[in-house]
Amino acid sequence: MPVTLRFSTSRVVDASPEEVWRVLGDFGTEHRWTRSVAHCERDTAEVRVGTSRRCRLPRPLLGRSEVTETLTEYEPGRSLAYRLDGAAGPFASAASRWSLAPTPEGRTAVTVEGAFEPRHWAARALVWPVAKPAIRRLARGVVGELDAYLAR
Repeated sequence: MPVTLRFSTSRVVDASPEEVWRVLGDFGTEHRWTRSVAHCERDTAEVRVGTSRRCRLPRPLLGRSEVTETLTEYEPGRSLAYRLDGAAGPFASAASRWSLAPTPEGRTAVTVEGAFEPRHWAARALVWPVAKPAIRRLARGVVGELDAYLAR
């Protein structure tokens, strides 16, 4: 029954791709610019595929108050992707990918994509219709926080 559940959201932020990457590419320091995590630490000095970050959440989300995520893709200035270590609520696994694209006006289109593997059919049939809009809203909010941080 492994059916991957996906979402995607995009937003143009008022900063160049280089400015966005300086913040986004510093994997493990998200607590500096978003309220979605209380504190993060990474396990390597240099960010690269295989780097993990441990984040403490400000309140439990999908049954977790702390998460560890490991980079699976890291293309400086372009994209990064990571996978959650372990399960999250009704999902056996979760992964996210952030990508940047320049706009003609010198701004940056930021796209966040997510992939979730349900533990069983009920997660897909009952939970996903409610979880997908909530997760998309959370991702849009985090990109909005990134935009606001860059505007300072």
